[in-house]
Parts: sequence; C-alpha cells; structure tokens
Amino acid sequence: LLGISCKFKKKLITEIYRRVLVKKLKTSIKVWTTRDKILKSDCRILNRNIKLIASPIAVNGHASSLDSDVSQWLISEPGNKFCAVDKPYHKSQTKEPAMAVCIDDATIFGHFNRIGQNVENCA
Repeated sequence: LLGISCKFKKKLITEIYRRVLVKKLKTSIKVWTTRDKILKSDCRILNRNIKLIASPIAVNGHASSLDSDVSQWLISEPGNKFCAVDKPYHKSQTKEPAMAVCIDDATIFGHFNRIGQNVENCA
C-alpha cells in the first residue's frame, strides 16, 4: 500500500496528477475522473504522460460514463499500481489540498487496466 498525500499553501499552484503522482509513481498514468475543458491528456514528457480514459467504459458488461460515475482513479502505465484520488482532473482544483491512495497489486491493476484500455488522444 502506497500512501501519497500532498498539502500545499494557497499561494503554491500545484496539481496532484502532474506534479505529484506522475513523479512519485515514475510512470505514465491513465486517469478516470471528471475533467474540465482546460486540462487534457498530456504526452509532452516521455514516460510521464497523463492519458485520460475515454468515456464510456464497460464494467462487467455494463456501460458507465463520466456523467454517471463519480469515482476518481488512475492506473500506472507500465506497472501494477492503482490509485484512488480525492480530486477530479480540473484546473480549479490546483490550489486545494489533495490525496491519493495507491495499491501495488497485479490483480487489482489488471481489472482496472481492462476497464481503462481506451484513452483520449494526447496533446
């Protein structure tokens, strides 16, 4: 179990996905969460990409979309890490404290990797 938490002063602009999780996990990530129109998939840094999972997804044959699903999670790419995150991928969240709990487990990762196999194009 990997616990990654981050608290920042209001003056400091940060973003848990890019500035914390990608750095701590040392991999690219695939993210399932609501998103705004500002932050997109980002593949500018080799092996440190943020790929947004395309909506809808299928979970055991049942469709789920970002409109109906409030979960916020990511998986490492490559690796066996699954993380639950308490903040969505929104620019407005960059000045708020955020937390993620990550688990290094091949079975859990495999399940979510199948769910998150389709990603949006990178910028």
